Amino acid sequence: NRRRDWQWKLAHELTDRFDVLYFETLNLKGMQRLWGRKIGDLALAEFLSILEWVAAKKSKRVVYIDQWFPSSKTCSECGYVLNELKLKERQWSCPSCSTEHDRDLNAALNIKSVGASTDSLGDVRQSQTAIAV
Repeated sequence: NRRRDWQWKLAHELTDRFDVLYFETLNLKGMQRLWGRKIGDLALAEFLSILEWVAAKKSKRVVYIDQWFPSSKTCSECGYVLNELKLKERQWSCPSCSTEHDRDLNAALNIKSVGASTDSLGDVRQSQTAIAV
């Protein structure tokens, strides 16, 4: 019950702060095969259902980005796409513009940009120091 209570509170907090929330669609079954029960214990699907319900009640939107979009491998500055980026590589440098990237922050920036562009919101870039992760 604690997890479910926390999920409801987090859903309300996120929908109070943001009008649109972008998420990358993930293959949870595949992740569960790779990492085992840890993924199931997080109850991500349950949280997203709660979040969608709360967002609908508050007239907010939850938008999903295709799981095959290379969010981690695409440079958020110039758009260059790496051929390969191993999961254990947490930092990388763009061969095109030499920008240094944190894998997760870069993916978040790309998900936000792609979500906003497909949602017809235009350019939603912010300086990286202004983004709270």
